[in-house]
Amino acid sequence: MTTTEAFELLEDANTSAEILAELSTNENPFVLVRVAAHINTSVETLMMLSKSEIPLVKQFVAEHVKTPTETLVELNEDSDLAYWIAGNPKTPVELLNEFGKHESENIRASVAVNPSTPAETLDSLMIDENEDVRAAVMKNPVIQARTK
Repeated sequence: MTTTEAFELLEDANTSAEILAELSTNENPFVLVRVAAHINTSVETLMMLSKSEIPLVKQFVAEHVKTPTETLVELNEDSDLAYWIAGNPKTPVELLNEFGKHESENIRASVAVNPSTPAETLDSLMIDENEDVRAAVMKNPVIQARTK
């Protein structure tokens, strides 16, 4: 399969998990990134891609809604992925609480918009020293539902 054909399949929202699994063995890093980002990518393929040497592939795996919790915990061993893990709704509460105290305001803001972030952590982020973090809390769907 040519790279052009691969990209055509990756642009199709209906491409099957089986085809995406085949594409996950492609040598082109841009194809791998698109597989990691595709909504139909299977849990098994995401777990395999989480072992990639390509940082951008791992970032897309870390933020994918189908990535299993165990894989997110494993990916957390790489501190460069904290921002993406912090925004994933499947991230364990313990990690969200930890990220909520992180020195990086970007990571705290990512936790702030995560719908799985516990109320206590959101409460502390609501009074964060950083204006962007406080603004991010207001974008959290849980907070938005409370204020309606």
